[in-house]
Amino acid sequence: MSFSYEVKEELANLPSKICCSRAELAAFIRMAGTIQIQGGRKKRILLQIQTIHAPTARRVYKLLKKNIATPERIAVKRNNFLKDKSMYVISVDANECKEFLEEAGIIPVQKGRINPDLIKKKCCKKAYLRGAFLGSGSISNPKGPYHMEFVTQDKESAQLLLKLIEDFGLKANITERKNNYMVYLKNGDHIADMLGIMGAHTSLLKYEDIRVLKEMRNSVNRIVNCETANINKTIDASVRQSESINYLKKTKKFSELPDNLKQIAELRLKHPDLSLKELGQMLDPVLGKSGVSYRLKKIEKIADKLQSMEGE
Repeated sequence: MSFSYEVKEELANLPSKICCSRAELAAFIRMAGTIQIQGGRKKRILLQIQTIHAPTARRVYKLLKKNIATPERIAVKRNNFLKDKSMYVISVDANECKEFLEEAGIIPVQKGRINPDLIKKKCCKKAYLRGAFLGSGSISNPKGPYHMEFVTQDKESAQLLLKLIEDFGLKANITERKNNYMVYLKNGDHIADMLGIMGAHTSLLKYEDIRVLKEMRNSVNRIVNCETANINKTIDASVRQSESINYLKKTKKFSELPDNLKQIAELRLKHPDLSLKELGQMLDPVLGKSGVSYRLKKIEKIADKLQSMEGE
């Protein structure tokens, strides 16, 4: 079971007030509903709502019965795209829900111009977002990249969703995907807030638990990588410094070095694994990290100069 499925299952079982149920149903019809004309001479106009999510199909059936009319039937069809899942098709006579469809801005085609009274209250705005997610939304597993999206059939519906999301202080974007428009969120904190706004509080807790573990793991990895890089850097510098010191000893030039350089050079050869700070603490008087670095670099420069002269 995917995380997206779990979120929808929780949302599909939430209680809903009368005003909120109408807003939620309006969103669901806009996202997943179509108007179909069936029959020969006696043509019938049906509102059909499709979903592959069984708990959502039951919720839509109840919302339709509560706000409009009892659906004529729920058909279970084979899904051509997802072979392992069934498609639930809920049908209701369009004439019986004409008034509601007009209120939701679906007929006549008003391109997202929903009746403001339907989403006037804050709770109804939340319900509309919940219905939109149940109808065409998805969320990725928080173990991977953070992503939540709503797929709409037209740009105006996407802009309405975007406005409602922004009304709650969250950041979302719209992009065109083939013949549809997608409203998406990428910020992990904003996605968590959206789960809370829609009412998926159990899923929110699970989402945050996974995020905490993920961030902790990433933080540990960053620290380990940083420490590893520092160790490698120290080792590389130590090897380079030791090679320069040994070269000076081999060419009998080591004895010509000032005492302060000889002192740090001997410590470096004796303790190749120590950091600059640790080497400085072994000196008397104690020398800081920058002072030790300066002396060792001076030794390297002297060795490099002698090597270049040999090359000539």
